[in-house]
Amino acid sequence: MPSTADTSNTCRRHPVGLLLLLCLLLPAFSYADTLFQRSGALLEEKARQASADDYCFVVMGDSRSNDAIFAKALRTAAGFKPLFILHGGDYSTEGGEEETGNFLSLVEKNAPCIPVFVVLGNHENPRVFEREIGPPRFALSVPRLGLKVVALDNSREALHPVELDYLKKELSRAPGVTFVAMHVPPETGRWRGHTFVKGAAELERMVAAAPAVQGLFFAHSHLYDASVFGGVPAFISGGAGAPLVWISRYGERVNHIIVVRVKNGRASYQMVQLK
Repeated sequence: MPSTADTSNTCRRHPVGLLLLLCLLLPAFSYADTLFQRSGALLEEKARQASADDYCFVVMGDSRSNDAIFAKALRTAAGFKPLFILHGGDYSTEGGEEETGNFLSLVEKNAPCIPVFVVLGNHENPRVFEREIGPPRFALSVPRLGLKVVALDNSREALHPVELDYLKKELSRAPGVTFVAMHVPPETGRWRGHTFVKGAAELERMVAAAPAVQGLFFAHSHLYDASVFGGVPAFISGGAGAPLVWISRYGERVNHIIVVRVKNGRASYQMVQLK
């Protein structure tokens, strides 16, 4: 895997080349000069240098309220030299300009030259999010690595038809290493409370019917847990700074990140506690 120094010591912005790495349904809104756009250009460069047989990325979520822990999460993630960081949402309490600027500053300071892509959380301000961070749904596609990450917006505790239609389209052309992410976890026999029901059954059926999907990522609950959903490994990662849950019937009350390593086309998962 390339080090951050391999990419650029100054993190210059490079134009997106002929290889389309970011496949998304864009509305009329332009996402130029957002974190998403800058990270996409950087991801293109890093992907050219990455080993197709062995690379990793990092998942974390719910970093609001504690800058020190979030900074530690970013520095810990950077130590693994990941292809990118996927943030599961709730980087803020209210999502205003000041909080968003602080989030971007922490990312730039503690994880320089690492692409960061953010899922829309329920604490974000959608207008500020789209203006500064990126689209509420997106698909990262890296053809050279056979990799795709599809992020959906269920920040209002429901997965509406527009999101399910988007996922269906993206899964119809999914490569062998595909992941799906959204902020709120589905209600299951294990996960109850702080979950969503509307659209959950449809999501489970779609995932079960898509052999390319190797993992699902959620946040929202301030803990770590691993389960199975639609026959696929599923994780809640909500321990990057937000106040941890007082008590829960499942999972671990721990500040953490998840390192996802893809080796020879198969994903493995490591929860790393922040100490």
